[in-house]
Amino acid sequence: MDNGKENLKKEILEILRKNRINEPCIKLNTHGIANEIYATENYIIRIPTDHPDAISDAFTESVAAPLAKSNGIKTPELICFDDSYTILNKTYSIWERVYGFTLGEMENYLNYYNTWRKIGFELGKIHVNIKHFEDPKGWLDNPDRDYTKDMIIQGLNDTGSKSSYLLNLIQNKYKDEVFTYKKCFVHGDTNPFNFLCTEDDRLLSVIDWGDAGLADPAIDFYMIPIEVLDVVLDGYSEVAKANIDMNFIYRIIIDKVWIGVEERKDIFLLEKNIMELESKLLKRV
Repeated sequence: MDNGKENLKKEILEILRKNRINEPCIKLNTHGIANEIYATENYIIRIPTDHPDAISDAFTESVAAPLAKSNGIKTPELICFDDSYTILNKTYSIWERVYGFTLGEMENYLNYYNTWRKIGFELGKIHVNIKHFEDPKGWLDNPDRDYTKDMIIQGLNDTGSKSSYLLNLIQNKYKDEVFTYKKCFVHGDTNPFNFLCTEDDRLLSVIDWGDAGLADPAIDFYMIPIEVLDVVLDGYSEVAKANIDMNFIYRIIIDKVWIGVEERKDIFLLEKNIMELESKLLKRV
């Protein structure tokens, strides 16, 4: 009789036996590239792939996820992190299974306004609640921006069509004082596939803590779609309004300009979007 285990790798079967998990297990399709994912009724097993960052991300998660959970963040419980290398030549982790959908896979995901607002609320809790922690082995990350002022200006000039508004914005707002901030604990990878939700627009969980660590709180808005930034900041303001000042707002705006340049967005559409974003966000300060 097929119990859901016959076609699994022998290493997975050994992981199940070692951890006394006597449940049918299947391999799940995943949108990420850093882990193979297996699931039983109650557990998720994550095994790093050969991606260059996979192992380091696993170690980061082993510190960050329990820290987030203990500080009231909606995230699955880490049941086991095994770095003994007795079954695999790499780490593996076992997690509480949360049943839901990744936000990024939902059709019309930008219209999940309640979920986006709750994402902002959870980000605020991450930034405010997590104050004291230990990381003796230095496994947490230090997420940061990978662009410079000159790179943005060069990118804007290379479009062939000039936007004096965007160029002036970067020249006038990309200053040392704008990028001076107090670091806090951040998730570090807030793309829509790192949030679990329901089809009826409820946030279930924040997942994938492989880039978490100390950084600029505004970095957690880097990958939030521009269309829902204002909604996410509504939720964020309920917890972390004190973090929202003029410099915080302009770091977010400059990030969105860079993303538009990097993705080669139409310069006039980018200009329109940034103008609208600046007008909305400045009302918060």
